[in-house]
Amino acid sequence: MNYLLFRNDGIGDLIVSSDGIRRINEYDEDAHITLFCSNRNIEYAKILKKDGYIHRLYNLDAYKTFNKSIKIISLLRKFNLNHVFILKSDWKNLIISLLCGSKNIHAIIPNKISRLTNRIIYKYPLFISKIFIKSIEIINSTEINAHDSKTKMGEHYSTLFNKALNLKKGKLEYLKPNSIHHFEDKTKTIFKLLKINNRKVVLFHLDEKWDDINCAKEFIIDIFEKIIKKKKGPILIVTNGIYSTSLNKKIWNYYKIKKINTKKNIYTSKNNENIIFIKRLNISEIIGIVSKVNLIFHMHGSLTHIASILKTPIIDIIRNNSYKYFYKWRPNFREFRQVEIRNFSNPNKYIQKYL
Repeated sequence: MNYLLFRNDGIGDLIVSSDGIRRINEYDEDAHITLFCSNRNIEYAKILKKDGYIHRLYNLDAYKTFNKSIKIISLLRKFNLNHVFILKSDWKNLIISLLCGSKNIHAIIPNKISRLTNRIIYKYPLFISKIFIKSIEIINSTEINAHDSKTKMGEHYSTLFNKALNLKKGKLEYLKPNSIHHFEDKTKTIFKLLKINNRKVVLFHLDEKWDDINCAKEFIIDIFEKIIKKKKGPILIVTNGIYSTSLNKKIWNYYKIKKINTKKNIYTSKNNENIIFIKRLNISEIIGIVSKVNLIFHMHGSLTHIASILKTPIIDIIRNNSYKYFYKWRPNFREFRQVEIRNFSNPNKYIQKYL
């Protein structure tokens, strides 16, 4: 059968819903899956396609104009789609689904409280859903701060697939790329170059989220110094996001980094040889690094869920006053801790626990 999935948002969102892709392939040996992704998660989607988990891949961000939207709808109608899954609730996604010719449309539908009426409203009004959508899974966002110690967001996506395809509930498992051994081998080469094969390694991902919360340079430096203060302590690898931020540059200037490998953008600190900076990693290189380190410190995002796939212990740092919300997006394994920023001052207690 032919399936279409809308997951045109982030890398983490694609990973968290990947149990559904896994289950389709197990349920239907002849499954042919088309995925709509976005600029944000296309590189990870390409990995899934290369590994054979999906068969066609389109970046929906490339079809923003009316003419291009008509073109993609015409193309989809030729695929004779049996099932369409809207995993990102968006009106454009629904309209495309309705026009692509499939009788079986299934959707995630979040709700919230209206600011005008103070009543519960749904992304797609329920009367529309009852008419056009065969299976729905409602994500309750009305009590955004309500603590739910059982539900994981990934289970919502899996439940939708179970409803749509009449599957039995199973263990939530994110897809693990078949390419993982290739990524690991590339990382071994980097570690051999840096002569850290026999050292414990901590990864600190310093991406744009730290700038978003106006984090002070001094706070980050203090954390780094606590991680590497022991003579026989771990090596610290610092990576950045898809682009350099002002905080990145301040940290790099403080540590007086110098380049030691032109091709890999690897730098060491003139101030401390136990800190290594690696810039502009692509997603496969990030996966490789995560597979080889012993512990990760990360502001909640895609690495949170990559760590879940690879079972790498992670300290999932979250914004203040957000614990009840982010716990629903927690890693899908046991070796993690979620810590609000205001409580993240002593990284060594986590190093002692996991290293």
